[in-house]
Amino acid sequence: MCLSPTYLYLVFETTGDPEACSSSLWKHLSAEENVLLGLQKCRVVNVSSMVSLRALKNCSPELQQKFRSKTITEEELVGLMNKFVEDTKKGVHRKEGWPDTAYGVTKIGVTVLSRIHARNLSEQRRGDKILLNACCPGWVRTDMAGPRATKSPEEGAETPVYLALLPSDAEEPHGEFVMEKKVEKW
Repeated sequence: MCLSPTYLYLVFETTGDPEACSSSLWKHLSAEENVLLGLQKCRVVNVSSMVSLRALKNCSPELQQKFRSKTITEEELVGLMNKFVEDTKKGVHRKEGWPDTAYGVTKIGVTVLSRIHARNLSEQRRGDKILLNACCPGWVRTDMAGPRATKSPEEGAETPVYLALLPSDAEEPHGEFVMEKKVEKW
């Protein structure tokens, strides 16, 4: 079994600046499938946030439909993320159906890209039994969340570690958003 820590530090790195969030996110996530070449029975855990669910609900119905699409491509997602950055720079993001949270939109991106990569793995490498999911660690006491957050770092690690240590014969969850060790409806 392998573990891919590629995304764990993004919890601390993402900020409220849409351009910085987008740049940081895509620089690190875009190489995911290449990292997995030749690996089998691997577990990949991308750290997202429950804020992504709230942000998604605050998007226009049209954007929600795009982000929930089972056929969205990575190129389409990158286009949407770039549109958010441009709309925010122009001050028209609300009019264009976006929520007021760069962090939330970035985490939508993490979750949707996880779903895309999981779908690609299912289509191209089903026999390798790689499971890829996005998860929320909860509100964890970190430099970003502060001392009033409800979870210790150890408690925040429970869901990511649970997903990383799924048995080698497990077939699910895969391509899901998981919170408190439970799959949440995207």
